Amino acid sequence: MLVDQRINALRQDAAQVKSINAFTDSLAKALGEGDGTPSKELIRELLADGLRRALEIGGDEPKKRFMEALSANMHKFALQEQYSLSRVYPVEISSEYRNLQSFFSEGAGPGGDEGAASAPLATLGGAAAASEPTAMGELRRRLSGLPPKPGLAAEELLARFREESTSQMLQIAEPKARANFLAEVRLNLFRFTDVSQKELVELFPELKTEIVRLVDSMTQEISLWLDEERVAAVQPGQSSQADLPTKLRALYQAVLSSAFEATFRHLGGGEKRAKEAFLLKMALCLQTCAVKKLEQQLADLGDLSAQLRRRFFYVEGYGELMGEWLQNRVKQLNEEFVQRATAKLGTSLPAVLARLRQMFRPGQWMFLSDPKLEGDVIGLFLDDSFPRHVLTAASLVRVLQKVTAYGGDDFQVYQDVVRLPPLRQHLGTMPQDVVESALLEVLKRLPTFPALRRLHPGPGRYLFGRLEVGFQLNGPELLAQILACPPGVVQPIEPMPAAEFFAQYGPQEYPTAGAEAAHADSSLNGCPTTPILELGAPQQAPFAPPVPLQACAGFQPPALTAPL
Repeated sequence: MLVDQRINALRQDAAQVKSINAFTDSLAKALGEGDGTPSKELIRELLADGLRRALEIGGDEPKKRFMEALSANMHKFALQEQYSLSRVYPVEISSEYRNLQSFFSEGAGPGGDEGAASAPLATLGGAAAASEPTAMGELRRRLSGLPPKPGLAAEELLARFREESTSQMLQIAEPKARANFLAEVRLNLFRFTDVSQKELVELFPELKTEIVRLVDSMTQEISLWLDEERVAAVQPGQSSQADLPTKLRALYQAVLSSAFEATFRHLGGGEKRAKEAFLLKMALCLQTCAVKKLEQQLADLGDLSAQLRRRFFYVEGYGELMGEWLQNRVKQLNEEFVQRATAKLGTSLPAVLARLRQMFRPGQWMFLSDPKLEGDVIGLFLDDSFPRHVLTAASLVRVLQKVTAYGGDDFQVYQDVVRLPPLRQHLGTMPQDVVESALLEVLKRLPTFPALRRLHPGPGRYLFGRLEVGFQLNGPELLAQILACPPGVVQPIEPMPAAEFFAQYGPQEYPTAGAEAAHADSSLNGCPTTPILELGAPQQAPFAPPVPLQACAGFQPPALTAPL
């Protein structure tokens, strides 16, 4: 009741209504602008409760404008997002996604290609039946009833498609009925011979556009899986991680379906962008599956992966070229990213710094592999045509270091995490000498480790995990020298810079330090620096112990007793 009263009060306020309608009109405009995938921010706005209330307050005409814009641009959204939007607003899933859905049904079902025969009518028939001509409905039914293998029935139907009456029927049909009919033709191309398929594509020119859109849709579904995998990789233990192999199998089966194979085959030279985008995402997906050993979690993933590699990346006389091609393409794209980012830093540094400060919260560590971070960086330095999931951590770090070199913020990088310096930092230790003071300055740029322990006789000797380390100043530079270590740890002969020591041996002694820092809320503890304590003093916070290894001959870890 209270909510209704507030809504009614807002409706009486002309200035509020005008502001609300300007907001909903801006979303409608954003939907229509650009040909790429809508941003995550826009999707969140569309699904927010506040927008639905705004549409109710704004009146019928602004609401109508918004709904028309959403319906006209549904094809830009991924399948999962279209489902979410269709549950919130009275809009239909776009036709290419209805076909894409039947690819997944076909791949997952035990009936193989025959399982797709009835799927199109189930998804398309009800939507089109009310507005399509009777003859068009008959042709659609004959299409979906064709046998999986090309034969006489397909040739007889092709003859009907050649007739002038069919062409005239399509010209006068309503756009929605025509689109559904062409979607049906596209889905059933595999039921015709290769020669007949080519003729159909030439007979119905709009099929080319539909084919490109469908391949783009499949590419986007693969991209969504890659996003989920990256999120799951930095959030171990989440339930979504267990679903990844099953979702991947459904994707593989959909791509291997006869319907999609026939569709992909008809991408011509003019559709190079769509073809390369699909192959790039497919190769990244196959590589991720192999690196993460997902084939071991589902028995048939290995066989499906092998089929995909042979279908899309095998060249007669040369063998499978996926690995080499993907490596070269990723290298080229990262070089392009660094070059274009450097150019933008040289011309628009203030604007770049303002955006980066919105992306990075001071003191909060972020994963370099975070899909949102990659998307934000691409949006800042590149454009929608640049593919996602290809930027390496090394390239991101290079660009952030260039930001610092150009006079911008000093980004702090450790292993696979990065942050802006905190606004305030809690020093849990008062330095006892100049060496320790320099050591604390180095530690301020790193995630919080368990306490370093002072060893005696000193100064400059500490226990870091299982390593006995000596620190000394060489002019302004702090150097580290490993004095004793357990087996399996390479003991360098020469001293190294202290920052390099922690970068090399920190992940070895405390493998989860970076991840724990990224998951922690730095605002709760003021970004504490790693403390330095006397040997035997109690640890100030619970930390995971270093990786256990047996002590080597000649090395005895110092006894954990307080010094005399």
